Amino acid sequence: MNGSSYSNFDTKEHVLILGESFERQPKCAFHTVRYDFKPASIDTACEGDLEVGKGEQVTITLPNLEGSTAPVTVFKGSKRPYMRECVLIVNHDTGEYRLEKLSNNLAVKKTRCVVKDQGTLT
Repeated sequence: MNGSSYSNFDTKEHVLILGESFERQPKCAFHTVRYDFKPASIDTACEGDLEVGKGEQVTITLPNLEGSTAPVTVFKGSKRPYMRECVLIVNHDTGEYRLEKLSNNLAVKKTRCVVKDQGTLT
């Protein structure tokens, strides 16, 4: 998404489907990401990397636009489980309203670039 929202709810009654995340042994999971700052230098046309480390540690690495000071932006943080949170997914093309359980919230903050001895950024 490009940051815009589409919240065209009508006043009609809709069937609400409980998604696969409500099954006893779900085959899917839904997570949210909360970040403190998204630099304009991030190249939104490119893929990034998500690494879940030991414990609850999370690292997200996103490429920057060509010509930026640093080649990537790195976010670090942790994941925490949701207990009773859901997301409503509305498919305006099919009219389907589906509810899914959220599994984890990934809370990350942008890290600062560190200059190494040879003047390279990391």
